[in-house]
Amino acid sequence: MKKNIPSSLVKDTARECARSHRQKEIERKQAANKAKKLLQQKKKLHQPNYLEQRLGDVDEINVEIADWIIELRTILEHTLAVEDIVSFDKLRIRDTFPAMETPKQLSIGLPKPKFRKPMALPHWLMQRLPFLEQIYQQALQNAELNYQLAKQEYEEKETSRQLSIERLKANYEWHKHTAILETKKRNAEVDELEEAYYARVEAAVVLYNEMVLERSEYPTLEDLQYISYTDENKVAFPQQFKVAYVSEAKQLVIDYQLPVWKIIPTITELRYDGGKDEIYGIPRTLRQIEELYENIIASITLRTISEVFAADLGQHLDWVVFNGFVQKLDSNIKKSIPINLISVRAAKEIFNNLNFTTMDKLTCLRKLGAQISSHLTAIQPVPSIADLNIVNAKVRLQEDIG
Repeated sequence: MKKNIPSSLVKDTARECARSHRQKEIERKQAANKAKKLLQQKKKLHQPNYLEQRLGDVDEINVEIADWIIELRTILEHTLAVEDIVSFDKLRIRDTFPAMETPKQLSIGLPKPKFRKPMALPHWLMQRLPFLEQIYQQALQNAELNYQLAKQEYEEKETSRQLSIERLKANYEWHKHTAILETKKRNAEVDELEEAYYARVEAAVVLYNEMVLERSEYPTLEDLQYISYTDENKVAFPQQFKVAYVSEAKQLVIDYQLPVWKIIPTITELRYDGGKDEIYGIPRTLRQIEELYENIIASITLRTISEVFAADLGQHLDWVVFNGFVQKLDSNIKKSIPINLISVRAAKEIFNNLNFTTMDKLTCLRKLGAQISSHLTAIQPVPSIADLNIVNAKVRLQEDIG
């Protein structure tokens, strides 16, 4: 018999919460970068001559290259200062439905019309001049008619205003009722997810760890002006992954798409030749690119494993298998296929004893028995220690016969 799994609504909501958290971090970083760029632009405006402007351009580009390289070199260090645990309580809706707001033009009623009786002439005058009595009576009739017309218009407008308020109230109550029902449903499903997670239901454990990985913030090229590499999806770090879990072995398997080496700038810095009025680049050697790319892949591998172990609220993970791959176009089938560049199976006890501050990343991976491509930039494949598709097939079979 199949075990209960979290509903699609909770899955979507949980992932959206994770993406929202990541997006907020990105926006915060973008705001800081924007402020930095504005400061640089102000400085350029105050440069009095051509030479200083050219040197300023070179400095600006070099700062961007240097900052990007720092981002690439501190991928692992970033996660060590971040809380990886996903709070179930934050998935629940705690906000109360806002009070109804009535538009100003509806909240204030129109003033009631008043009957304005014409001022009567002295009695003795009307006796002497009888035609004045007729004029007065006509004025009185006109005043009464105008009052009745104004009263009718007022009543129509007031009735319309009250009807608009009633419609507004009905619409508000409908939305409030719907929101309350959705809140109850959402919170009940979060309760279901939390219960399933702590009961070590495979689907719930998978979803929880997907949320952990969704929250993870990687460097972005969006705010960079001069470093322009992007893949077809316009991102440097794809952050695409699949996760499987085997409850009996307490093992999580992660297939994780790695960035390609082209995210590394091919020049180390720019220089300006004043005699030729030329800006030229100092190339980054192939060995430097390979070493940095190796560092990036090692960092992502260790970071991903660290994140899921650190977020293991239910103590469901004894082992984590990480398969890091890149997409490569297969000319025979004219489609991109995943090529594994690294595969490692990490035991929690051993992993948690690694000291990233005193031990370099490759040494850490060797201690874990990682298989790493001998030619990373050439996309030389390595076999997977555990195949995610096979793991998923076993889990489905166990669910069907369980």
